[in-house]
Amino acid sequence: MKESRFIIAPPPHMKSTTTVPWIMRQVVFALLPAAIWGVVFFGVRWALLPLLLSVLSCVGFEALDCLLFRRPLTIGDWSAVVTGMLLGLSLPPGCPFWIPIIGGGVAILLGKQMFGGLGQNIFNPALVGRAVLLISWPKIMATWHVRSPFALGVTTYPTPVDVVTSATPLGIVKAYGYTAVWETPNLLFRLFVGLVPGCIGEISALLLLLGFVYLLARGVVQWDIPLSYALGLVAIALAAGQNPLFHLFAGGAIMGACFMATDYTTSPMTPKGRVIFGFGAGALTGIIRWLGGYPEGVTFGILTMNALVPLLDRMLPRRFGVKKV
Repeated sequence: MKESRFIIAPPPHMKSTTTVPWIMRQVVFALLPAAIWGVVFFGVRWALLPLLLSVLSCVGFEALDCLLFRRPLTIGDWSAVVTGMLLGLSLPPGCPFWIPIIGGGVAILLGKQMFGGLGQNIFNPALVGRAVLLISWPKIMATWHVRSPFALGVTTYPTPVDVVTSATPLGIVKAYGYTAVWETPNLLFRLFVGLVPGCIGEISALLLLLGFVYLLARGVVQWDIPLSYALGLVAIALAAGQNPLFHLFAGGAIMGACFMATDYTTSPMTPKGRVIFGFGAGALTGIIRWLGGYPEGVTFGILTMNALVPLLDRMLPRRFGVKKV
C-alpha cells in the first residue's frame, strides 16, 4: 500500500499560469499612454530624461544589489521597470538629473531589497522613493516647468515662451485658497484630459483611467481598492466643502488609486480589508490636502495604509474550506 504523506510547504498553494514578468509588462503597457502624453506636454528635455533616468536607476540598483549580495539576478521580472516608471511619472518635469537617480536607489534598496525583494516588501517601493525625495528636497519636488500655452496659474499666460514656472491646481489651493483655482476656465475638463501642470505622468486622468481599464480587462487588478479609495477621497472633499471631481482629477489621486494602492504585495488579501485599505488611503489623501502642510497627500496616505496591511489581514482573516449556508 502506498504511504500517505502530509506535506507542509510555503505559500502560494494555489498555482497559476500567469507569471510575474507578464503582469509587470501589462502594467508598463497601461502606463505608456500617460507617459507619452507627459513627454508631449512637457517636452523631451523636461519629461523623458527624468523618466528614463528613473527606470535605469531602479534597474541598475537592483542588479547591483543582486551582485553584491550574491542573489539571483531579478531584473528580468520587470518589477524594477515598473517601480522606475511609477517613480518617474510622479516626479516634477525639469527636476535635476540626480533626483530620479537618488529616488530610484532609495526605492529599490530601502523600499524593496532591504525587505528581501519582490513579494516581501511592506511598502510600495516607488512611494518610498518619492516620500524621501519630498521630505529631503521639498522645493525641488514642488517646482514645475511647463510650456506657457498649457500653463495653469492664478492667471493665464497669454504669450508663448519656451518654459515658465507655474503652480499646480493643488498648489494654488494650498497657497491661495480653494476659490483661487476656479479662475481657470474649464478647469475640470483640463484636469481630466491633461492640460495642467503637475507630475510627468499624473496630469491626464483620462489616460490613466484608460490604462486602468486595460488592466481590469487583462485581469491584472481589481476594482475594489480604486473605488473605495475614490469614496474616501470624495468623503473628505465633501466634508471640506470642496468639489469631489476636482480632488479626483487633480494631482496623483488616479495614479495612486489605480496603480500604486493596487500593488499585490502591499495591499490586503481579504475583500473587507481591501475596502478598508482603499477608503483609508483615499481619506488620508484628502485630509493631508485639506489640513496638512503638503498640497498632495497620495504618497503618505498610501504608505500609512501599507503599514496597516498586516493588521487588516490579521483582523479579517480569510478562512478556506468554509461555506456559508
